[in-house]
Amino acid sequence: MKLSILDYVPIFQYCNATDAFNHAIELAQLAEQLNYERYWVAEHHQVYSVASSAPEMVMMSLLEQTQSIQIGSGGVMLGHYSPYKVAEQFKIMEARHPRRVNIGTGHSPSFKNVNQALNEYKEQRFDYETQIDDLMQYFNDDTEQHRFKSIAVTPIVETKPSMFILGMSKNSAFLAAKKGLPLVVALMGQSSTQITNIVAHYRQQFKILHPNRQSYVILSTFVVTADTQEEIINLEEALHFWLLRINYIDQPQFYASPQFIKDRQLSERERDKMIQNKNRVISGSPSVVYTQLQHIQEQYGADEIMIQPHVYGASARKNLISLIANENNKST
Repeated sequence: MKLSILDYVPIFQYCNATDAFNHAIELAQLAEQLNYERYWVAEHHQVYSVASSAPEMVMMSLLEQTQSIQIGSGGVMLGHYSPYKVAEQFKIMEARHPRRVNIGTGHSPSFKNVNQALNEYKEQRFDYETQIDDLMQYFNDDTEQHRFKSIAVTPIVETKPSMFILGMSKNSAFLAAKKGLPLVVALMGQSSTQITNIVAHYRQQFKILHPNRQSYVILSTFVVTADTQEEIINLEEALHFWLLRINYIDQPQFYASPQFIKDRQLSERERDKMIQNKNRVISGSPSVVYTQLQHIQEQYGADEIMIQPHVYGASARKNLISLIANENNKST
């Protein structure tokens, strides 16, 4: 099974952003040693417990500290930015690290005040498809028909970043198919029917529009595993607490430890909401988790699985990706 990683770059309790970045580098280096396909960084704004507000900046650090693993964004939220500037950033990374740079794109608006701040004074916003077209033209150095005729995106490089579309709807699936790009779907508790329909729609449209090319689907999911059942339970509870609290007005300033949660004691309302989120996370022993990942791959015909090892603690995260890689090695 092709396995990859999506990292939120968490800031753990008793740690700071510097610690988070240093740990992300160590985790990417370990992922490379364990033969993961790619290591992506998410984009989140005004979430105090993660350090990934500018994934392209984190990416350059990871590229500089690794040798072969694909490094990417999961993803850049294009609605906030000029595609021209995004193209410049990614071409610089591509120039420095040819054939290792991935750009996954999305169009989430983020929090209302963040959206306003990122789009301040913009008089016109282009739709997502136009922005994807812009990037493709910029990366291909082909702007003869562009609205900014013959504009150059520097530096000029012989290779180009690999592009991916992130989405959880048929509209995103169709856009990815139309542009001939891989589709990345996050499993966030949707019904199996919904996921099946999105993937099928993408595959069908891709085959119609690009009969001589192969479509490509990546499915991404939170994963929790460890050496003992007690550790698994503690890590899963901490993850669910994080998922629950990040959307609150008084969201935590850090990713809370299992001990913090035990000391705080959860309310019945919080526990009920955490139970509702259970289907967003694959949790269990390494063999159980890996079997579930295989089932997902087979059920939806995924070409690659991107795990989100968003558990508490640097050592727990390293152990998690090692355990999953070991199960993958056993199956090959």
